[in-house]
Amino acid sequence: MALFVGTSGWAYKEWKPQFYPADLPQKRFLEHYATKLTAVEINATYHRRQEEATLKGWVESVPEPFRFVVKAHRAITPRAQDPALLNDFVADMNALGPQLAAIFFQFPLKRDGNEDGFEKFLANLDGTVPAAFDLKHRSWHTPDIAERVADAGGTLCLPDREGKAADALPPGPLGYVRLRGGTYSREERAKWKALLEAEAAKRDVYVFVKHDEGPGDEFTGVGLAQWLLA
Repeated sequence: MALFVGTSGWAYKEWKPQFYPADLPQKRFLEHYATKLTAVEINATYHRRQEEATLKGWVESVPEPFRFVVKAHRAITPRAQDPALLNDFVADMNALGPQLAAIFFQFPLKRDGNEDGFEKFLANLDGTVPAAFDLKHRSWHTPDIAERVADAGGTLCLPDREGKAADALPPGPLGYVRLRGGTYSREERAKWKALLEAEAAKRDVYVFVKHDEGPGDEFTGVGLAQWLLA
């Protein structure tokens, strides 16, 4: 049980020189990133299939405690009733080995009329790799859905876009939070840290902040991520 914190990706030249040394080549960005943060949410897997050599290269660049969360390919969730797409993706991601912490699924659809497809999708999860779900439409944001996802071995992502700390995290084998609230006040930042540390005493918790803000600023972006681990 631990708290893992990072950002969505690492290949950001604009983080120089506050986060990456000015003379650090981009091929070593992940190696340096993993000395400062403990996890990363990878969006590249959403857009295209990754070669096994690429995945293994990521693993070789980081220490063993570091964890990867991969965003499911965009072809999977619109065809949630097709288990072959999901199985193929999981098979590819197994190249990350035990450092693969979770697969992150985003569903943009409304709940009405899509329950059957979502139920079949949950049934296809075998629990080998934990799953986190970002159900975009508010029609899904009900306690019964959170419990059904948890029963299937997953958890709902808690996205914060208002800069306000939550009272609790959704149920499930892991906690998953995306902090997208811009600049956090000192009070709300402290509330988030207290909640995350309390939850991490009971299960692994993953927190990802906005990647496009914050080198050198402890109240937003990558600077906030570093502060949460301090």
